[in-house]
Amino acid sequence: MTKPELIEKISKHEELAGLTKKQITHVVESFFKEMEDFFVKTKPVKGKDLKFSWPGFGTFKRKHRDAKKGRNPKTKAEITIPAHYTISFTPGTHFKTSMNEALSAKKGKK
Repeated sequence: MTKPELIEKISKHEELAGLTKKQITHVVESFFKEMEDFFVKTKPVKGKDLKFSWPGFGTFKRKHRDAKKGRNPKTKAEITIPAHYTISFTPGTHFKTSMNEALSAKKGKK
């Protein structure tokens, strides 16, 4: 789904009938900007992953990856992959259950 598709779907919600697409866009952009700021600006704590959790949907975690040795698949030369941070996502129980039920129902219809 693209950003415009998300804005379109949100704008069709009955309880948001008074909001314009521009206002909805601002709210969605603000939400993602706050998430980004949280992960970028929060100082890392040794031995503890930084988490953003939305009950029922899932948890985003900032994880630190240590530097490691790798290999360039084209040249086979050994390279060092520098230490870096990454984000992982773990879906919540409700999200996983509803997704699997919906996909199972679709599969059963075929």
